[in-house]
Amino acid sequence: MPYGALNSETLSAASRICLEKSLDWWQKSMYTSKHKTFLVLAGYDLDRGQEITLRREAVRRTVQDPELLNNIVEVSAGNEVALAQKISRIRSLLPVETITVFAESRNAVSVKAIFKRKFGKTLQIRKFKAAFEFNHQWISTSTPVAWFWRNWFLRIWFETKKRLGRGIRKKIRYWFR
Repeated sequence: MPYGALNSETLSAASRICLEKSLDWWQKSMYTSKHKTFLVLAGYDLDRGQEITLRREAVRRTVQDPELLNNIVEVSAGNEVALAQKISRIRSLLPVETITVFAESRNAVSVKAIFKRKFGKTLQIRKFKAAFEFNHQWISTSTPVAWFWRNWFLRIWFETKKRLGRGIRKKIRYWFR
């Protein structure tokens, strides 16, 4: 998952941790099934590819094997939904047998619901904890209480949505437009 860049030379702490964990996971899985394991470097369109560029440079510094570097895919999208959509349409990744998404633990609830809708049972979520910088652009609050209630309401919404029929969901959407 993309977590942004603080400036033109620095990835955010969450983005660095996510990249380190995913690189470790990717390199270990490449040794068991070389040709079918890809690393997707993702970013948001807001930063015009800045985070992807910083991630690519970090990967090139860390990984020396050219065979590993051939299995890197870069994707940029406006939000998580568009990101999941774009990843599901990349021909070199199809068919997706397993997709492992690394998400910060506070953000994992919403990320899991979005990617589960697109990838179903092939999805694996790996959570990690990160301390966000005070000037991080996508995290408006870092208080655990606010994140607890946000995730609680998201869980209720996704569980209710799963159990409701399509007609009732359409009526609810109509009422809240």
